[in-house]
Amino acid sequence: MTEPLEQRVVTEFPYKHSTGEVIGRFLAGLKDQKRIWGQRVAGQGVVVPPVGYSETDGSAGGEWVEVKPTGVVTAVARVYRPIAQLHPCAEPFAFVLVKLDGADTALAHVVRDDLERLRVGTRVEAVWAPDADRTGSIRDIACFRVIT
Repeated sequence: MTEPLEQRVVTEFPYKHSTGEVIGRFLAGLKDQKRIWGQRVAGQGVVVPPVGYSETDGSAGGEWVEVKPTGVVTAVARVYRPIAQLHPCAEPFAFVLVKLDGADTALAHVVRDDLERLRVGTRVEAVWAPDADRTGSIRDIACFRVIT
């Protein structure tokens, strides 16, 4: 009897993801303008980051609105022992939801400093990545920092 033949093969499917018109415009604003844009949608107000439609009724997004790089923390999750290659920071940090001034929804991001002062209701502001390091991603905002 002949032994079965066996062959091990690794197959890869490289691809590039297109952000699309709405998220592309949002990310270009971060990279090229250091501005944060939201979109006014039915039933939700100004959504940041924009998704291009209303999650309430499915209607198309409307007017683009620039929001401030400052806002209020609406949720905090502190990470005291970050895990390499899992968390975005090597030192203790906090995941936060920030309702930016002029927005009606919250943006997920991180705060790296002043963790002892950080709580729901704390005012924060965006810290921009250096011009040469901005690539058109949410990390063009390096983090948020406590301002009050």
